[in-house]
Amino acid sequence: MIRQIDDIRVHIYQHGINGSCFYVGESDREAGNTDIFAARLAEKAGDMAYTLIVYEVADWNVQLSPWPARAPFEEEIFVGRGADTLAWLTGKCIPRLREERLIPEDVPQYTAGYSLSGLFALWAFLESGMFDGAASCSGSLWIDGWLEYIRNKELSRDAFVYLSLGGKEERTKNPFLSAVGDCTRETYEFLKENPAVKKIVLQWNKGGHFADVNERLVKGILWVLQAQQRREPTEK
Repeated sequence: MIRQIDDIRVHIYQHGINGSCFYVGESDREAGNTDIFAARLAEKAGDMAYTLIVYEVADWNVQLSPWPARAPFEEEIFVGRGADTLAWLTGKCIPRLREERLIPEDVPQYTAGYSLSGLFALWAFLESGMFDGAASCSGSLWIDGWLEYIRNKELSRDAFVYLSLGGKEERTKNPFLSAVGDCTRETYEFLKENPAVKKIVLQWNKGGHFADVNERLVKGILWVLQAQQRREPTEK
């Protein structure tokens, strides 16, 4: 099921009834992958109910970066209009889908994403206070200012947070990207000590940044589903 909300295309996948909602940002250049990812998640989820909402952004570096920052490659720049995307998500997308009864009321809501979308997912969860947690898979937590930002955030509700990283991702000569391991570890340690975080995990995967992207994101969402349904989350 697809909806156009302003200039953003939104894919809605319902699996079961009255399940938690997951909001995932994706580049519109990768739109053909959406159905494959959604099918893999449904296959793995079994009887766990959820609604998956995947929204396409036209400019990844502009719309999913939370603030202006240097990028790891000279030809790129992070413009920092993530606040506009978050305002669209919380002020237009979610109300529209609820009005059409495409997502249920009063169920847990989570943000999720991979790479820069993983950074945005974690930032949107912390920034808005509207979500019950996040799955940040290979998130770009090396971005300038991230650790300073997270050290000053307070959470007001019980939350479930999933972090993951590929074992080879920090093994690079690029000074930006090589910081991702330490930044992810510090993020995990900081959130683990926050009393509002009910359950958190940092899971390490084999390979580099571009290995098994769909599988890693599926694993993150499944972990959150299992955790918030009080099932024992799997580490595999």
